[in-house]
Amino acid sequence: MKSLVHWSILICILLAGCVRDDAVRAASAAAAEGAHRPNPNVVPLAQDYVVVAQVPDARYFFHDPNMALLSDGSILVAAPCWSDDERSTIMKRSDDGGATWRELGRLPYEDATPFMIGDRLYMFVQAETWRDVSFVTSFDRGETWSEPSTIFTGEYWTISNSTVIKDGRFYLALSTKYPDQERKYQRLVMAVADLSQDLLNPAAWRLSNVIDYAPVPDAICRWMFPHEVQVEKFNRPWSGVSWLEHNTVEVNGRIRVLSRCVIDGFSTANLCSVADLDETSGELKLSFTQYYPLPGGQNKFFILYDDVSRFYFLLSNLVTDSQDLFERHAQLKASGFAAPPGNERRWLFLHYSIDCLNWFPAGNVAHWPDRVTQSFMYPSAAIDGDDIILISRTSKDGPNQHDADLVTFHRIRDFRSLTLPLHPGPEAYLPPAQASR
Repeated sequence: MKSLVHWSILICILLAGCVRDDAVRAASAAAAEGAHRPNPNVVPLAQDYVVVAQVPDARYFFHDPNMALLSDGSILVAAPCWSDDERSTIMKRSDDGGATWRELGRLPYEDATPFMIGDRLYMFVQAETWRDVSFVTSFDRGETWSEPSTIFTGEYWTISNSTVIKDGRFYLALSTKYPDQERKYQRLVMAVADLSQDLLNPAAWRLSNVIDYAPVPDAICRWMFPHEVQVEKFNRPWSGVSWLEHNTVEVNGRIRVLSRCVIDGFSTANLCSVADLDETSGELKLSFTQYYPLPGGQNKFFILYDDVSRFYFLLSNLVTDSQDLFERHAQLKASGFAAPPGNERRWLFLHYSIDCLNWFPAGNVAHWPDRVTQSFMYPSAAIDGDDIILISRTSKDGPNQHDADLVTFHRIRDFRSLTLPLHPGPEAYLPPAQASR
């Protein structure tokens, strides 16, 4: 019996050694593979780009270009192009995955955002920014469009941000103005459409209540840049608190809105506002929930949900010195940089999350390391198989980081490989004694 026990102990020791050796070899192999993989925070994931559109001359800039991936795999871009005297939208389409682009013409809209509902192509359009909510539709991949159908009259606005389709309804968050028309970005309303009806039919749509921005506690903001300080130190002041460019998401059945927050001239960066929609009573009840940290929340961000990995992916701009602690305001102003330093738009990053609140870094998408007046910003994106495709409102040779001279197309390849296994497995919540060892 003793010899049998000794042999059992010896076998266990040998097996443990084999398991340990296998684990060491696996770890070594993973380390070796990682040693040959570029650091995605240093080597950009999609620095190379294709120019989708370029301004005709220095009088123009691109205002909020938007992209839609069509059901046949082609990619449609609406690029509002503005000058002091003219505003119209340049339409482009790629039929080869973004490698080349063909102009489809210009449309008489100051803002335009294409999107797909199933196999149907629609576009939010405004002949005048902040005037009415209108849609058009196309049955030939953007070659021609219907006449606009006005759904709501009044002062509303939106841009290419995430939307939600759930239980036969389409959810689209909108900005609306205060009655005094001075604080134009600071109110939020949810528009919901019944997809059993045509989206061009006003009867298909409902509006929630309107909510105002919530006061920001002094404990999370220093109020460094009042209007008079911005006028003195910076170009293009942006004072107070603003909510704008709202992303609608569904998290475990809950409809939420995450909004960009410009707080105290961008000095308190990386925050978003969170609002929730309650439909339990049959009414659309929108309410502010909280401010929450979000990487790049001070500028326009874009959220994608991936059904395969069950991750949310965030495209946003990170900043380097939002409170001007290095006192570079004189150089910024002389360079032509627009607004205080937290309005930096050189560093476009990708993050991911399982709850759309807590974000893990995936990597740097694209950047301009040399000039503060350059930018990759205002992403509009879609998932194309194993890749994320996106367009950027890009300032390469524009007068500042805001007034973009290009629309550029980028492709983040094999984006799911950039993630960690954040979703808990079947043993994650077992007591230690029951978990496998």
